[in-house]
Amino acid sequence: MTSLRRILVVDGEPVAMGALCDLLSMDGYAAVGLCETDEAVRRLRSEPFDAIITDVELPGGHGLDVVRTAHQTRPGTPVLVVTGLVNSLASEAARSMGVRRVLGKPLRYETLISELQTCIQGR
Repeated sequence: MTSLRRILVVDGEPVAMGALCDLLSMDGYAAVGLCETDEAVRRLRSEPFDAIITDVELPGGHGLDVVRTAHQTRPGTPVLVVTGLVNSLASEAARSMGVRRVLGKPLRYETLISELQTCIQGR
């Protein structure tokens, strides 16, 4: 039996995070949703994930902290960043840190799932 792909979803908007986790679950992923930077960093240090999806603006920190921790503790794990400001300095910083893709909001789920599948298969 194949295990489900574990996806960490970090979004400061609880409703958006929950909706994305629900959609991922319906597509056969095991989604773990968090709203705070500190908790995401803790979980990344202690649990394996097949991919990470994070917003840039988060309560108690920044999505780049999630990106940095992912690259330090889980090298090779694909990270997708979602933001309302695709052309911002934070987006450029994320790209320079090796983020696979920066996706703009409003997010099209079809685009996200396509990118996610490509990233996971390309590991």
